Amino acid sequence: MVMTEKTPNHLIGENSPYLLQHAYNPVNWYPWGNDALETAKGQNKLMVISIGYAACHWCHVMEHESFEDRGVAETMNRDFVSVKVDREERPDIDQIYMTAAYATTGRGGWPLNVIALPDQRPIFAGTYFSKSDWLQILKYYTDTYHAQPGDLIRQASEIGNGMKQQHLIPIQAEPFPLTKEFLQAMITNWEGELDFMNGGTCGAPKFPMPANLGFLLRYASRYQDSRVLDYTELTLDKMAKGGIYDHLGGGFSRYSVDAYWHVPHFEKMLYDNAQLISLYANAYASTKKHVYKKVIEESIDFIDRELTNPAGLFYASLDADSEGKEGAYYTWTNEELCKYLGDFSSIFLNYYSCEENGNWELNLNVLRKSQSDKDFSRIHEISCDILLSFLDTYKNQLFKVRSSRIRPATDDKILTCWNALMISAMVDASWALNKPAWLDKAIDAANFYRSSLNGKNGKLWRNSKAGCFKISGFLDDYSFLIKSFLDIYQSTLDEAWIWSADALTREVIRHFSCTDNILFRLSSDEEPPLIQDAIELSDNVIPASNSQMARNLFVLGYLVGDEVFLLRSERMLRKMIPQIKRNPSFHANWTALLDDFISGPTEVNITGDEKLLRIKEFAGNYLPGVIFSGNRPNTSSIVIENVNIIEKTLIYICKNKTCFSPVETVHEALQILEKVVSLKP
Repeated sequence: MVMTEKTPNHLIGENSPYLLQHAYNPVNWYPWGNDALETAKGQNKLMVISIGYAACHWCHVMEHESFEDRGVAETMNRDFVSVKVDREERPDIDQIYMTAAYATTGRGGWPLNVIALPDQRPIFAGTYFSKSDWLQILKYYTDTYHAQPGDLIRQASEIGNGMKQQHLIPIQAEPFPLTKEFLQAMITNWEGELDFMNGGTCGAPKFPMPANLGFLLRYASRYQDSRVLDYTELTLDKMAKGGIYDHLGGGFSRYSVDAYWHVPHFEKMLYDNAQLISLYANAYASTKKHVYKKVIEESIDFIDRELTNPAGLFYASLDADSEGKEGAYYTWTNEELCKYLGDFSSIFLNYYSCEENGNWELNLNVLRKSQSDKDFSRIHEISCDILLSFLDTYKNQLFKVRSSRIRPATDDKILTCWNALMISAMVDASWALNKPAWLDKAIDAANFYRSSLNGKNGKLWRNSKAGCFKISGFLDDYSFLIKSFLDIYQSTLDEAWIWSADALTREVIRHFSCTDNILFRLSSDEEPPLIQDAIELSDNVIPASNSQMARNLFVLGYLVGDEVFLLRSERMLRKMIPQIKRNPSFHANWTALLDDFISGPTEVNITGDEKLLRIKEFAGNYLPGVIFSGNRPNTSSIVIENVNIIEKTLIYICKNKTCFSPVETVHEALQILEKVVSLKP
């Protein structure tokens, strides 16, 4: 096929902004689907499978250097069937070929560029390549396929065996470690990876890893571990001060390229910001630090302003680049800052660690704090109130200037999984800061999914753009939406949310269960099969869909009294114990579930006409592992001691299916919870 500058390729009909970015490349890209797969088989051509996402900086670089180049395109169009995949739309394909990259090179990333046989089996996988390197790779595999195809077929078999090995889970032969001592030993092993000077993990780059920090906050609170709490707060403080946080507009960038949180990779992802809002909400509920409150409010303002569509749903991301440069929208020369700040620039420049020749590359400054407000005020002999008032004035002024710049591109697709994370974030933030309007936003977004994305059989779509749905939901879509429904229920006690969560859970069990009937596949059994099942087990920047599903089964099992759910949750956890023990930093969400089983569920059951008022009174307290319900405990399975049932609003605190005598006030309930939630060794 001869491509001209005005000839679109097969991506032109797609929804994904990332795929549409490549729709006028001279490479004759296909989207993933039968057309591409059948063409490769029919023409007996190798496949190029190139995977990325809209906010990916190096994806843009490789596109400009290689995929927009006519010489490269001529080679690819002649010798290959080329397929572009948005990893955010198709996490199953991404995971399978990322597994191939790790099996062959020990590392991965995006763009992920794979060469595969016509039957989709990978024979090569790598990330970014320069134009010259990419042409050499293409030539080598083309020549080898024509001259010695058997070599590549054997190579595909070897890679396939390596990929299968990565999914093998040892049978758990040890006793189920339901002890505090197991958790303590695990934390001790984990501490070797933690940077107690700068927060996060040791070295660079630094990723926030909200699931890890959320578990460590929970562990420190429940087990009264001051060392772990200090580390967790240090990390949260450093991130809030660092360049990874947008001090003018709120929200966090993807990660820090250095070991100090100073310089970000500037893309802003919904999933990062959603989870970090939840994390800072829990941290604020635990510590009442004002800086955490500010981060929550400013980050939600950012989401409202830049990642929310008119229907109240949430866009996927903002690009790292604008005007062809990474970070151009967010950074400042010293001259610009002095021009816009005038006579008061020196205080602002010192506060945000700006330098005359820039604190980053190309004489640019990334705004970041090196001191607390209290320390800065003392050193510069200015009251803290005056300082903050001054900063707010000039931050607003710079924000207006920045808003006139060319903005980074927005990936405006709506992903169910990431929207579910944001719904939970709004619930968590509303709980921590007593902001009913945020809970209302969460409910509005969740209602969209209940009414629009749930089909006749309770099925979900993965994506939505301009009212068009193209891809069926994956396990992460189901698992995180179920969680968001359970979160809303526990803040409203509206039982409709339980039964919506229950319906989705039963859909997952029917169509996503692995052959062992323990773990779950990423894709439904109703979808066309890939070269192998994708199974998410490790908690990474987003918790694994399996770990979240296991936690959902635990919570929902207690809320609806379903022992089958509880048993499935326990069986999933048992199977993962060797991995948790060996590598806790990539199984934090699993470890939170283990802690639930160790401590046993703590339930707060509120009955009576004023139960909604009582649940609002609980808000603002950090109560990890507590399950809230609006029903009187089921006395057939829960022992209630000294109950005098009277017609008034009562609060039952139940631990391991045994309930304390009901109380009438939240103050009394919190006194009981203080004893049963904290588990000091």
